[in-house]
Amino acid sequence: MENSKDQLSKEEKIQFLNRIVEGSDYFTDYLPVLQDFLDDEEAEVRALAIAGLWEYPDPEMIEVLFDKAKNDPDEEVRCRAIITLGRYVYEGEMADYDFDWGAMEEIMREDELPREDFLRVKGFLLSLYRDQEKTLDERRFAVEALSFLSDPKVFEVIEEAYAHPDKKMKISAIFAMGRNGNLRWEDTIRDELHSPVKELQLEAIRAAGEAGFDGVGKALWRLTFSDDRDVKLEAIWSLGQTGWEGAFERLDDLAFFSEDEEIRDTAELALEEWYLYSGSLDEYGEEDWEEFDEDEDLQDA
Repeated sequence: MENSKDQLSKEEKIQFLNRIVEGSDYFTDYLPVLQDFLDDEEAEVRALAIAGLWEYPDPEMIEVLFDKAKNDPDEEVRCRAIITLGRYVYEGEMADYDFDWGAMEEIMREDELPREDFLRVKGFLLSLYRDQEKTLDERRFAVEALSFLSDPKVFEVIEEAYAHPDKKMKISAIFAMGRNGNLRWEDTIRDELHSPVKELQLEAIRAAGEAGFDGVGKALWRLTFSDDRDVKLEAIWSLGQTGWEGAFERLDDLAFFSEDEEIRDTAELALEEWYLYSGSLDEYGEEDWEEFDEDEDLQDA
């Protein structure tokens, strides 16, 4: 790959990597290809290659990501490495390290991230967040990367980030609350749904859906009537993700009767999410869902 890689222009490299990162080919192992671009002279290319590593949480790449997060001369690349380390945090949160598989232990843990690797990634990100010499973006992306964890130390980090005077850190804290999904954040997110700072409001709307907080369903329902188009679209999508029982009528109305095509499309997708998260697929049955799909086809005809 080395010779052909060197013959590509910066734009060609970016296009090539974007096809990998944004593509849906789940059968090809692109890890060796991505590794070829990790030391490219162009920072944008290095950042894209690191972004692609999200799909390959290989323990052997941890030290590479540590090095990029600490030593790359470009801040965007360092931040991308920090974000990608979040995949290892997620893998560690999903693993059940305390379960005793007995004689099947080795087989059952074959694809599981080793606990020692999870702990060193967690420790690295905590240290990075606490390092006041790091840039604001490096520290706030460490908060986001850690936020998969249901851990008292992480709860403390998110609370500190939320209290930070800089808006960008506060946005990352709200993002982290949504990703974390703990009910302790529900009241804070509900309050931020009405923030006068639009960036905070939009992040709170997104976080409410990400966390699936049905307790804020009514507030999101109200926001689907907003005159602000961005707020309205975000609220429609998040309302579906909450699975709140009162959402169906509003989403159904928007999906079929809105004069705005983008709002109709968003509501249709949100309605699919609502069926999934509300458990109503079982209640309505497969035939009703097929009928809903047929109605959409008729509307598009």
